[in-house]
Amino acid sequence: MSSDLLGRAAGCLAGVAVGDAMGMPLEFLTRDEIRSRFGKVDRFLEPAPGHIHAGTPRGRVTDDTEQTWALAAALLTSGRITPRVAADAYLAWADRVDAFRSSFLGPSSRGALERLRAGDDPACTGDRGATVGAAMRVAPIGIVNAGDTGAAVEEARLSALPTHGVNIAIAGACAVAAGVARAVAGGTLEDVVEAAVWGAERGQRSGIQWAGATVPARLRLALDIVRRHHGDPQKAEDVLYETVGVGMYPTELVATALGLVVLYDGKPGLAIPAAAGMGGDCDTLAAIVGALSGAVSGVGAMPAEWVATVESANGLECETLAAQLIATRADRLKAAGFRGDGS
Repeated sequence: MSSDLLGRAAGCLAGVAVGDAMGMPLEFLTRDEIRSRFGKVDRFLEPAPGHIHAGTPRGRVTDDTEQTWALAAALLTSGRITPRVAADAYLAWADRVDAFRSSFLGPSSRGALERLRAGDDPACTGDRGATVGAAMRVAPIGIVNAGDTGAAVEEARLSALPTHGVNIAIAGACAVAAGVARAVAGGTLEDVVEAAVWGAERGQRSGIQWAGATVPARLRLALDIVRRHHGDPQKAEDVLYETVGVGMYPTELVATALGLVVLYDGKPGLAIPAAAGMGGDCDTLAAIVGALSGAVSGVGAMPAEWVATVESANGLECETLAAQLIATRADRLKAAGFRGDGS
């Protein structure tokens, strides 16, 4: 197993957890509220009294990371994701964490999980799911399909259907999966951006059609904003916040996430805190930014104390899980007649 491959896969998973935990105490605050109360966000904080996550210790993750790990576990057990495999993984996660009584469960997932529990077809239960839940958890699919963006996009689509079957939700998941697949395989930041936009275009054509903005168009808008303001990161962040947005739809969050990754040149130590301080659904925003920037730069580019904190606080082992996912990728390649290193 290539140490570079493992480092990028571990960086991707660590980025999800670090971003999730850093954004958790700030979720649904405005950008101005975060600035006035906390200043620059470059550390793990505890939620303030009255916050949705009040009482949650610093460094703890939310459903973004938990569902990412649940999807990874399903890949390790089943080898491939189907709507049924994904549905079983999401239901098992919900039972394990008592999700229906937590502050973590998003609106799309809640309704879909109720239908799954009632026995509905997992290929159809996400027909009302238009939010970003499918994109936030899809990083393991990118890892096991490293170097094959087409396969990553198709498996991401299948993973979305049980809870998020609307085309913008599928497009967001496909964008992240394709970007991660290209990054873990050693692609440049430019390659990753190209893959993410391509994945979004493919995903946008699937599922229940949404009337309104498309994910590929909003990705291009975010990238254009970053290019115009690359010399002034604070201005770029402000314009992304005001123009693209930080709400719960992939047309906002996935687009702003890709913009921030490019703005900070794929450096997770800069991009993740910027995402956590953006406000809105910033734990999910920072988790997606962490997945992509961690995959681009590798776990060694992330402050070691950040990784140690989230692993200790949540019982996670990012490198161990990354190695298992890379082994699953090797098994797939072997079955297809390729060597385990992808050649």
